[in-house]
Amino acid sequence: MTTGKINPASIKSFFSSLVNMSFLDLGKEKDRDAAAYLIEMLTEFARTESLYKLHDSEGKKIQTIVEMILESKNARADNAGYEREVRKYVGDFALFMSGIFRDYVNRGSYLRYYMNEGMKSYFFVSRLDLERGEGNPIMFSKLSREFEFYSGALDYMRRVYFGPESQGDLFKSFTARLSGSKH
Repeated sequence: MTTGKINPASIKSFFSSLVNMSFLDLGKEKDRDAAAYLIEMLTEFARTESLYKLHDSEGKKIQTIVEMILESKNARADNAGYEREVRKYVGDFALFMSGIFRDYVNRGSYLRYYMNEGMKSYFFVSRLDLERGEGNPIMFSKLSREFEFYSGALDYMRRVYFGPESQGDLFKSFTARLSGSKH
């Protein structure tokens, strides 16, 4: 993960290139809105502080989907806007982890759980956006319906374009490529 040393525009350009090449390879080159969403999500999650941005009442980082869902349920009575943001984050986190860190998620035997919770979270966001007449209900509905494809596309992107040298430390190769140095 990056800590701010690399220009955010370089990160976005890097992911834009890889996502677009992957979508072309997978026959989804016309799915520009979803590609743009994935590029933004990957760019955001490349910053460590964004990957684990939720904290519990004691200030400890929330690192599991179960804790994130509990946080969204606790927020329900207080603030629907916050609940939406937490559920969006759960969808993004599940998509990121099941796509980019699929091997890790598979080793833990929770790929199906991540897929289900990601789909449900994006569906929740789409429904809430539709009810409130704001946000992007069409995009989140699409992310929910096609979650497995987008997760698989991220896994494909990692395997094909990040290369085998990234298996131990995914972002080591990524950081080296952005900075122009050799591994």
